[in-house]
Amino acid sequence: MGYVLKAFLEGFRHWERPAQLAFVLAVVLLIPAIILTANTPLEGRGLAIGGVMALIITAQGIFMWANRSMVTPFTRAQRLYLKGDFEAARAILEDLRSQNEADANALTLLGNTYRQLGQLSESAAVLYEAVDKHPDLYFPIYGFGRTLLSDGEYARAIEMIARALELGAPPVVRFDLGEAYYRSGEAQAALDALQTVLPLLREDPPRRLMATFLLHQLGAVSAPTAALVREGLPYWEANALRFQQSLYGRALAEDVDILKTLM
Repeated sequence: MGYVLKAFLEGFRHWERPAQLAFVLAVVLLIPAIILTANTPLEGRGLAIGGVMALIITAQGIFMWANRSMVTPFTRAQRLYLKGDFEAARAILEDLRSQNEADANALTLLGNTYRQLGQLSESAAVLYEAVDKHPDLYFPIYGFGRTLLSDGEYARAIEMIARALELGAPPVVRFDLGEAYYRSGEAQAALDALQTVLPLLREDPPRRLMATFLLHQLGAVSAPTAALVREGLPYWEANALRFQQSLYGRALAEDVDILKTLM
């Protein structure tokens, strides 16, 4: 209750002045209206109740209008993340965490943001915290698995990503599982996972490129086309640079060099 009141008061401070005054007036009028209704004889109470309901609806309307452009800190961070402004997203999410207001979504997004910034140890720590607090949610578990993969901890990555799939992660997550199997040298498991997921990657050129390339390396399909390489390669070049200090980053850099020859 205290948190809800604190959140309301924080939002109220940012309302436009007319909305603040109108809401306060509605609440001020509501109090005597309720008292009047309680002291009105039963046979005449209908009109008084109608007045109370009208004031409540008015207050709700003012509240919704005043908050029409308000978004939560998590939503702001999420939008910044999707725009690629990871530094700004990190600042918002770290502030939430420092105030003990980061839920599973915020912790997962913070961990993913750290990974996008190449801060793998920080990413692993935050995502481990999220998984420890919410062991039955697939999204922090998947995020943790992706960070482990990016750090070259393939066996643990396989364990986490497989667990995320068991808990309901989208089928396209099999791409990450297949990549982890491939990096760990488990060719048959990689083949099975990547062949299963490849048809699901038509609208995802970077992952379709890597899935096709890894399957080609395993002798299962033809090499990716030059057009697909041109479309999907920048993503993997950026990842190779981002994770250049890890075993995974170095392996990825070697793959990027091979892919460049296909253009």
